[in-house]
Amino acid sequence: MRSSPRSFVSLPLIAFAFALLFGGCASWHDTNPEIYDPRADGEQQLAASLRQAEAEHKRVLLNLGANWCEDSQAMFRLFSTNTEIQRFISEHYVFEMIDVNQRGVGARNARIVARYGNPIAAGIPVLLILDAKGTVLNGDPSERPADSDHAHPAMILAYLQKWAGPRGP
Repeated sequence: MRSSPRSFVSLPLIAFAFALLFGGCASWHDTNPEIYDPRADGEQQLAASLRQAEAEHKRVLLNLGANWCEDSQAMFRLFSTNTEIQRFISEHYVFEMIDVNQRGVGARNARIVARYGNPIAAGIPVLLILDAKGTVLNGDPSERPADSDHAHPAMILAYLQKWAGPRGP
């Protein structure tokens, strides 16, 4: 029995629909503001953040996401509007946002994603905590905030406090 060409076309469509529904980000919009710079070189961004973290005796809060993702947008809004979280990040972290968009374009900043073990496989945004040498401190994915945890500011603040670590030379 020969399969029809249409059956091969429907499999990718089903896989795409499944990824949209269960791929980690609640929804996506092409009209979202550009909070992640799609033209930036993530390697250069990360290197500059690590140098700054070392100089300021801080850790790096690395936010991996994409402009189309509502959860990425909502996490950024939380970080930029909640004064307590904003203050804590400023005091303890160098905050860096790297575009890891994989939809409609070649995978952006794929080397960084690969270097850190493909943390975006379960969805975005992903918040990684790095020491000034670039080592991931929150390596267990189950300890990281979920995509939708932006709805729980107290939980996000507690997470940031847990990983802030000691300050000083």
